[in-house]
Amino acid sequence: MVADGAVPSAVRRAGERLRHGLGLIGPRHGRHVLSAGQLDALALPIGDDGVVAGVDTEGHPAVLGINRPTPYDVVLIGGLWTAQVLALRTAATGARVAVETGRPQSWMQMVHAMGGGQNGLSVYEVGRVPPQGASAGTPVLVVRDCGMRPPRGRVGSGPWQSVLTLLPYLSPVAPRLLRQARLAGVQRVSPDEAAELGRVMGLSGAERESLPALPDGVTLWCGDRDRQYVMTQPTDAETGLLGTPRRMD
Repeated sequence: MVADGAVPSAVRRAGERLRHGLGLIGPRHGRHVLSAGQLDALALPIGDDGVVAGVDTEGHPAVLGINRPTPYDVVLIGGLWTAQVLALRTAATGARVAVETGRPQSWMQMVHAMGGGQNGLSVYEVGRVPPQGASAGTPVLVVRDCGMRPPRGRVGSGPWQSVLTLLPYLSPVAPRLLRQARLAGVQRVSPDEAAELGRVMGLSGAERESLPALPDGVTLWCGDRDRQYVMTQPTDAETGLLGTPRRMD
């Protein structure tokens, strides 16, 4: 035990302040102190809450706010690979994912990897998706992988339940779905499809001309007022499960 006389006087004074309820002593070094003018320079690297779809053209995370208290419809004209990555990442946020598909074999590897459907992802035949009971504590994403002409779904978007409809190409039902959607993603398409999408979605000439040359894994996401090219970069685990980015399946 250290004798009282060996305790430095500064430590003894600090103990007296604490015993009298004066609180902890603040920083005493200049490197710990900011002037009021320097506070504006502080920033935290936090974006919108949601699912990270990839990175934008400047390398910043691009986030899709899929879990919402209001109905939210998303249309993706693109490849199965991107839809599956989004489904995985949505499940990782704690949401449940219900997949309505005519090709269940393409989704079973994901189901097995996630614990046989017990950990957030279930697969149903077309037209067989039951009510999901979405809530703020358990949001739901319904992925509709039903081909070129998806039938009207039995389970639609609602509070805390978003719907992502995957179209492999531009189809006759695409204009209707795009008009209803709050968010639309377009991957590489033919020049004719790009011209039609330009008219339906009000794309600029540069955006329309870019669509036939988009690399694998790149999506042009279009919201009410925003346009953003996003590169979806898989993690090692995603690559091991789903392979590398690809537009065609």
